[in-house]
Amino acid sequence: MGLHGGIKETLTALLPLIKEEEDESFLKAQLEIYAKVKEHLHTYVEDKGSKDKIRPEAVAGIIDKLASDDAIFTVDTGMCCVWGARYIQATGKRSLIGSFNHGSMANAMPHAIGAALCSPDRQVVAFCGDGGISMLLGDLATIKQYNLPIKLIVFNNRTLGMVKLEMEVAGLPDNETDLLNPDFAMVAQAMGIRGITIDEPEFLEEILAEAFAYDGPVLVNVMTDPNALAMPPKIEFSMIKGMATTMTKLMLGGRFQEVLDTVKAGYKHMGEVLD
Repeated sequence: MGLHGGIKETLTALLPLIKEEEDESFLKAQLEIYAKVKEHLHTYVEDKGSKDKIRPEAVAGIIDKLASDDAIFTVDTGMCCVWGARYIQATGKRSLIGSFNHGSMANAMPHAIGAALCSPDRQVVAFCGDGGISMLLGDLATIKQYNLPIKLIVFNNRTLGMVKLEMEVAGLPDNETDLLNPDFAMVAQAMGIRGITIDEPEFLEEILAEAFAYDGPVLVNVMTDPNALAMPPKIEFSMIKGMATTMTKLMLGGRFQEVLDTVKAGYKHMGEVLD
């Protein structure tokens, strides 16, 4: 039905003709599902991991609490995009910037530079993958030259995490995804930027709070768990089959420790699979 008129007058005329929906069963069912999703999401926020295997979910969850209500977040393509999307809460004032259409690597730091120059009155936080930031380390010099107070959080899992996961789900043992990284904190210091490394989960919140309170650019190199899984919103049988195939191939190839590390890092996700 085509209607012509002002919004107020049209709604005033229509509302008496509309029957109010009283059945809340669908809404309640969806709220129950969402409550379970939130519960699963916080499993690895509470379990912060172990030495050199800090849970990336915990890193993102703590940053969500530390960041300002109108912060600008930039996220690298891959795992960082997942952690940012799932653990950074929207406030109506925050912004999230990423290479969502093209999926280009190494976008978080240059995006953060642009955001800091355009909005000097807002806090800027970059979620950088170790693979991404390695491609544009020279940009640290730009951050220093313009003294941009960006907080660079490097999720250092020593691997191309999303590529590795995509290969495993396809039934392929990961190949050439491991990274031999420099000490990113020392690289930042060489550029004149404060650099901090976190490798113990018990110091995670304390050191991140210190970094956010610092007046100037900071690079925080967090040693995260390379086997942390970014679970999809809907788990399909083909994904489970692919991962099982990969684990079998790894064991047949003698890579038992890698299989064990994967199980240790992701067994708490079983609740999501069963739900």
